[in-house]
Amino acid sequence: MVEIKENPLFFLVLLFAAITPFCFYSLLGLETLFVFGMMTLCSSLALLSLFLSNGNLDVFAFKWILLLFVTMPYVDMVHEMWGRSWFFIYWGVAFFVYGLNGSIYWVKWLKICVLSVLLFVPIALYFEYTTEKQDIIANRTQTLSGSIPESPSSFTKPCGKGRRCTFYFLDLAGVKFNCDLHSKKAMDKFICQDIYQHAGKTATAQYILENQKEARLVSLRVDNQILWSPEQTLAWYQQREQTLWREFGAGLLLISLPFLLLFAWARKLTFQAA
Repeated sequence: MVEIKENPLFFLVLLFAAITPFCFYSLLGLETLFVFGMMTLCSSLALLSLFLSNGNLDVFAFKWILLLFVTMPYVDMVHEMWGRSWFFIYWGVAFFVYGLNGSIYWVKWLKICVLSVLLFVPIALYFEYTTEKQDIIANRTQTLSGSIPESPSSFTKPCGKGRRCTFYFLDLAGVKFNCDLHSKKAMDKFICQDIYQHAGKTATAQYILENQKEARLVSLRVDNQILWSPEQTLAWYQQREQTLWREFGAGLLLISLPFLLLFAWARKLTFQAA
């Protein structure tokens, strides 16, 4: 524990930085704000308990909490590419690595490698989207034929303490196309609702595998009638990509930058106190 003569202005700015992002929900997206809100609540309780502990502040924990917020905007991108759980794993590894003794030569390179993961994610996402769109344009897709079921299939799995979540998908010839039953987006609405008015008919569909695992519908034809076209899929990709980049850029400006400056200020306060 290091005793710090806290600057009251610092904690006022910290509070302002934690509240401001919630005023820009349309730019950041509800999912990012939800994770940010949970982190803000947990971090506030942790900081309060540390601050009330004999008037001292655990500087090590305090700085890592600030760095935790710096990486927040990457949540959506990592979730899009590999699943949200990978980002929580990254957080755990980063905390462990940055807690190692920095005077050891190989540790410095290890820290650089951990940081490079964040620099790699936007580049990887860009190439992933570009590759998938090019596969659609060049017709490098897989084809299947199968009977349209009467309703979407579903499965349930644990998604939190004491909670279970239900996920829906279209099962066509053994290939599963995931969708959100409550979404108003065109592709989700088509896969989860509209297609079932053609139940029992044989459909011919083209699809690609995102990240080599998740099937993404490209086109679907029934009785020589195109119900879903490659152009609609490309438009869907374009919209999703624009949303991700907008939320990522807004997150860097509204979340990462303020907390990065606060981290630098916290280090200055620490050195002054030491």
